Amino acid sequence: MIGAGIVGSSVTMALAERGKRTLAIDIDLSGRLSSSEKNAGGVRATWWEAVNIILCRASIQYYESIATEVGFRQKGYLWLYDADTWPKALAHVDLQRSLGHPIETLTAPEVHQRAPEIDRLEGIEGATFSPRDGLINPNLLKNHYRDRARSMGAQFRDGIYIYAIDNRADGVRLDTWHADEPMTDAALMRMMTQDGPGEAESGHLEKLEADAIVIAGGAWSRNVLRLLGLKDYSEPIRRQICLVDNRETNLAPYGMIVDTTGLYFHNEGPHILAGYSPPESPGYHFNYDGEEFFLKEIWPRMYARMSCCERLRHVTGWAGLYEVSPDRSAIVGLAAPSVYEAHSFSGRGVMQSYGAGQALAGLIANGKFPAGLDASALARTRYESNRLVFEELHI
Repeated sequence: MIGAGIVGSSVTMALAERGKRTLAIDIDLSGRLSSSEKNAGGVRATWWEAVNIILCRASIQYYESIATEVGFRQKGYLWLYDADTWPKALAHVDLQRSLGHPIETLTAPEVHQRAPEIDRLEGIEGATFSPRDGLINPNLLKNHYRDRARSMGAQFRDGIYIYAIDNRADGVRLDTWHADEPMTDAALMRMMTQDGPGEAESGHLEKLEADAIVIAGGAWSRNVLRLLGLKDYSEPIRRQICLVDNRETNLAPYGMIVDTTGLYFHNEGPHILAGYSPPESPGYHFNYDGEEFFLKEIWPRMYARMSCCERLRHVTGWAGLYEVSPDRSAIVGLAAPSVYEAHSFSGRGVMQSYGAGQALAGLIANGKFPAGLDASALARTRYESNRLVFEELHI
């Protein structure tokens, strides 16, 4: 397993459940730059493509069974639509319900009745509310996958960088560099965004062998794809999230709220967590724009929707990466002989991690996806045959 973020850890657990001897390697198991640690914690099956609904539904069902352990709070998603997007949302309600995803439709006055804080209804043509969606602690979920995987014999190794891969008929050989000492953030950034480990880092070389490998490196999967001569279809895109002062506004009764503008927010302890995704150039950008981002992108949209947000104040925030594919859906399946992949989740890695892990592990162990978890639509071959799984409901 190349990459042990939330997706890689889930696949590792699923393979261990099927009796496969599995080693997960990562350059930074703590995930200091990992998208797993830098997201908003939302979990929803409210999507418009069937395969995305199916994988998220399976994940939600699992999270319900371990809710206390992973901090899963099923307070729903309240999604507001404008005149352009509301007809599209309505057109997908029957599909969502047919796949077992309960969802309500609301008028603008009903939105205010459901959430009185939303008192400025201009531009709201309608809304959906999905009660089984919710919020989760991604770090707790990732550690759950790892702990369960370890209990069944899987291993995780830290500080490993792959610089060559030989995919042969008798198995896959990896040439790796293994750090001798814990790496600084600066060294980690240099290693993960360039072609090599950097001259200043001390380490030693190791060879690893396996019957098969899984590429689950998130935004850094391109490094491994390049070594294998496989086309990288996706791009890393920065996403920024703010924590803002919440002393005059209590959103604790609600789950995630998504505005017509694309602003999304939810209660986070004594604060509000809020994000917005303006157009960004691709790249490994982790700088957080701070209060400037809050004042330009977050506060005006929140105040325009809720008068109680007039005096919100910026507290802190961070930036992380989406690995965005051309159709904004994940790439999951067989990439080459003995090479599997699960990456490019385009912002829904946490949401789909369990379902995607079970699906891919079934393909690896049994040669086919498990019943009810057919992820064949997410194979990389869809880009060559123009069978895109374009996900419009994307923030």
